Amino acid sequence: MEQWGPLVPAVAGVWAQAEGQLDDSVLSVLEDELVAGLRAYDDACTAAADESPAVTPETFDAVDSAARAVEAALRARPPLGSWFNREFDRLLEGQERFGPDAAPGYWTAYLRSLLVPVMYATDRVPDVSGPGTATYGSSRGELSYGRATVSVPDERPVGTAGKPRWWRLQFRPDPGRDVLLGGIEPSGLDAFADQVRAQLDTGADREALVFVHGYNVAFADAARQAAQIAYDLNFTGPVLLYSWASKGRLLDYPADGDAAHRAVPYFQEFLRTLLTRTGVREVHIVAHSMGNRLLTNGLATLDTLELPEGSGRLGHVVFAAPDVDRDVFAHLLPSVLRQARTCTLYVSNRDRALAAARKLSDFPRAGQSGTSVIVAPGLDTIDVTAVGADLLGHSYVGTHTSVLGDLHGLFRHGHTPAERYGLARTPHPDGDYWSFAPRK
Repeated sequence: MEQWGPLVPAVAGVWAQAEGQLDDSVLSVLEDELVAGLRAYDDACTAAADESPAVTPETFDAVDSAARAVEAALRARPPLGSWFNREFDRLLEGQERFGPDAAPGYWTAYLRSLLVPVMYATDRVPDVSGPGTATYGSSRGELSYGRATVSVPDERPVGTAGKPRWWRLQFRPDPGRDVLLGGIEPSGLDAFADQVRAQLDTGADREALVFVHGYNVAFADAARQAAQIAYDLNFTGPVLLYSWASKGRLLDYPADGDAAHRAVPYFQEFLRTLLTRTGVREVHIVAHSMGNRLLTNGLATLDTLELPEGSGRLGHVVFAAPDVDRDVFAHLLPSVLRQARTCTLYVSNRDRALAAARKLSDFPRAGQSGTSVIVAPGLDTIDVTAVGADLLGHSYVGTHTSVLGDLHGLFRHGHTPAERYGLARTPHPDGDYWSFAPRK
């Protein structure tokens, strides 16, 4: 049976190009067909996983039939079919390895993967079901710390997490191909700080990377995202995650908004600990979507420049697709700009998740471009509309190779937008911003 491994990311790559090729009515019909086909594919893969290891022929046929229906929908609209074939083959053959710098010594080789320790802080309630086991759900708790181990494979297209069932036709997680969450080890504050310091002591730069996830994200997925982004950026310092108590369900948008607001003081305490108790020199932060509410509100009332002498400082701060009220973001922005070495805002006019959020809130979101794009002195605004992304156009910071390449130029080389590849200066009444060139 044909292996449909890169089906979903290949469809996502074609979708970005389809939006510029089809009129709205045809595009709407195609979107319905693709969503229905991918849902059927996911359901068939889930059924196969439930039957594993004795998967029935009928279930295999259901998986293959659903995948072929997705392919047929694209083939019926030339040239999307040929684009899909090229993208599918490219992803199938693609291999990315950590480099060019060597991975940190505390990243352990395992099969065809590296085991990446993700140091975390969370205000989720821990669930310890037995010795050596721990998980975190969606319930709100107090601030706690620990370390999660994530395996990131050597052979994996950049920007993908290789999640089983949905991302490829396989019925058991494979550490040689999938980004997987391994053990979770809760710890006290002192042990957390000591572990981060020990990791920093192994390198020369004493830099750390913090990832703050967005809406509808479970703890395990947040840890996977943090490790995958750090790996793809070839970041060699400690990788940290702040995970707030997202419900991890699509229909819990209002509850997630409240949870993000509640988490602000906990995030501030975590950041204060990281900057004052670990010996870090510089902390870089990437916040995605609703996670930017923690970042902007947290830094509005925590002046890291007033921390004791010898504390770490903020380096590169990245606001990726921020689901924050545009006016609120613009009001809080100066307090962040004065504390960080650089601030970068990624926006898109094709972000369907933020378009939906705007309808719910009645106000533009900071991650939208177009007439509401935010341009300010000291802020590098990057419009990614032209590069396309996933079907929602929202998760590009961790999944799109162009955006990851842009971040690599920032984090690894400190390049300004003018020095980075593929960006064009775009005039604006409030000052210039930057845009990716349209894909050809």
